[in-house]
Amino acid sequence: MKTLLARVALLATLAVPPVAMAERGNLLRPVEDSGNVLRLNAAQLQTAARSGFPVEHALLEGFAALTLTDPQVRIPAPGERLQLQMNYDIVLTTGDRLENGNVVVSSGLRYDPGTRGLHLVDPVLEHIGTGAAGRGLPGGSREVLQDLIREYANTRPLYQLTDDDLAQVPGTLTAESLRIHDGQVELTLGAAATP
Repeated sequence: MKTLLARVALLATLAVPPVAMAERGNLLRPVEDSGNVLRLNAAQLQTAARSGFPVEHALLEGFAALTLTDPQVRIPAPGERLQLQMNYDIVLTTGDRLENGNVVVSSGLRYDPGTRGLHLVDPVLEHIGTGAAGRGLPGGSREVLQDLIREYANTRPLYQLTDDDLAQVPGTLTAESLRIHDGQVELTLGAAATP
């Protein structure tokens, strides 16, 4: 009986196409007529993004601080932009909370060869959900939140390619290598991505 089960298991393994087996074990996948593509999903971006948080910014000439925490990444399909949801907290240096809540940002992505990172590009603040606690920021929080998100986009990558990622690259990545497609981020290796 064990011999029969072993033969069935061997036949099942041989029946799986080699390409399917390669796709399961490796992010680098051949794509028909378009070279090689490194694909990243929302969970991978989110795991990497968490290492760059919390993000803090001084307000009111240092008497308060705005902090962004708990980034949640979604890549809607279809679509060419991702969504980044974060919690925010505005606290005085005395410890009193002025405001807290969550924000949803939609953004494109760009690849920066200098940082080897994927950065937000043209981030738009789509939603602010304000908690009931606190007095609120004088003049409102939308503008300061938008400024901090723009600063984050310009200075910090959402995802930075690792040495393991780059070891899979048979060609040169350029700023034109990236696109968001079918719920994933695609970096075309050795050739520019096509729309």
